Amino acid sequence: MRSKAFRYLWVGQSFANAGDVLYIVALIAAIYQATGSAFQMTLVPFMITFSKFSSSVVAPILLDRYTLKHLLATSQALKTVLMFVLFLVVLKSISFIWIIFLLAALIAFLDGWALPASNALVPSIVKREELMKTNGFLSTLEQSIQFTGWAAGGIVTAVIQPTGTLLMTGIFYLVSTIFMYSIPFYHEKHVQKTSERKFSTYAAQLSEGWKEIWKNKTLRQIQWISWIETIAGVVWIAAIMYLFVDKRLHASEEWWGFINSAFIAGLFIASVVLLKFHAFYRTHQSNILVICGFGTACATLAFGLNEIPILALVLSLLFGVFDQQKAVILQTLVQTKTNTDRLPKVYATQGAIAAFSFGIASLLSGTVVELVGVRNIYIIASILLFISIVPIYLLRKNL
Repeated sequence: MRSKAFRYLWVGQSFANAGDVLYIVALIAAIYQATGSAFQMTLVPFMITFSKFSSSVVAPILLDRYTLKHLLATSQALKTVLMFVLFLVVLKSISFIWIIFLLAALIAFLDGWALPASNALVPSIVKREELMKTNGFLSTLEQSIQFTGWAAGGIVTAVIQPTGTLLMTGIFYLVSTIFMYSIPFYHEKHVQKTSERKFSTYAAQLSEGWKEIWKNKTLRQIQWISWIETIAGVVWIAAIMYLFVDKRLHASEEWWGFINSAFIAGLFIASVVLLKFHAFYRTHQSNILVICGFGTACATLAFGLNEIPILALVLSLLFGVFDQQKAVILQTLVQTKTNTDRLPKVYATQGAIAAFSFGIASLLSGTVVELVGVRNIYIIASILLFISIVPIYLLRKNL
């Protein structure tokens, strides 16, 4: 964890994550100011999800041809250029809203390369026995940035306007790019495959991550868990939460922000605990996974049945604590149970499945709420999480 390569990676990733949060806040505000349409504003998360899915599908072709460092740094550099172009478009008040959507889609598309490259880079520059601690550290950083960014993003955008926030994002992206390119060169096994596979078909390259997950029993079980949790996680999106606060808690709309902050605080607490007691978690990870599986299911069920705003904060925090512990353990297992040369494509495949599943589930969630009610959609989500305990238990036996 003390290596120069890892230090440059986490500093660069931190600036990129901070820029990502500010960018989304500014983009939504800019679109609303330009169109006055709430519908077009809500298209932003769907468009970003679809772009990331498309990028994750084609990412294996690029992962076969470039080093992880080069792919990560180049992706960030292109995002920086696009961000400054987006800043100029908003600054000049260009009336073609489709240009803003196009630039946003391209930026999200580049993330489909960056995310698997960044995740796969960690095991290559960190000792195997430090992976749990490293993932806990990275999660702590990410949650801290998310919490601070979402809390401050609205205030910053209100003070310096969307144009100022986009300019700040561009500067953050530029700093991130410099750090990514400064990561010391190291040997990457998977790059050797470029010459070996120059006659392979695109179809074979695109399917490699899917095949690896299917053949690897541990990865297959982890993917089942992640897929079920992705669908169940739709109940925590803004639209559903807003309805829950209004219809179930009968509270004012700022309580959505409080509940979301409690959730992020839970993620942060879990990450700090993991960082401090990483050796204990590494030794007892199989038992902790089962406990956290039950914890997320029970917290979701209790949240849906609850009608007290203060209790909703506590349950949201508890869900975040259980969910983050489970996520870090599963992340570490993916890194340790996958060959280094195949890890980037496994991450790309996981990203594609998650983006597609979440996008479809998000689109259907509004209809489901109208059919069964906002309380029952949380009950359905808790049932799915209870079902996910089955592959968790099978994974525990496999470990």
